Amino acid sequence: MLCKGCVLIIAELDGSLYTKIVCFLLSIINSFTHNSKGVQLLFTTDTSVMDAKLFRRDQIWFIEKDRSHATHLYPLTDFSPRKNESLEKGYLVERYGVIPFINSQ
Repeated sequence: MLCKGCVLIIAELDGSLYTKIVCFLLSIINSFTHNSKGVQLLFTTDTSVMDAKLFRRDQIWFIEKDRSHATHLYPLTDFSPRKNESLEKGYLVERYGVIPFINSQ
């Protein structure tokens, strides 16, 4: 796949793989040495791989549905996180939006 320079789309990348394997695969995708054709990966995952060592801040995007079920897409860069900030922790304390709401019916 890496020799063709395509776009891979994977839902729940972490669903069947250990976090360390996911991180290894992401490091290969982000490596020009291993990915000289520019394969791109678009995926959903949990917060365990939100690491500034794996991603540039412009590579992380959030999707949020509002109460009317409209979907909004926005980048992490909208929030200007510090370079050494724990992205996963920031996400879990709702610093970047993506606030879950529970239907109380």
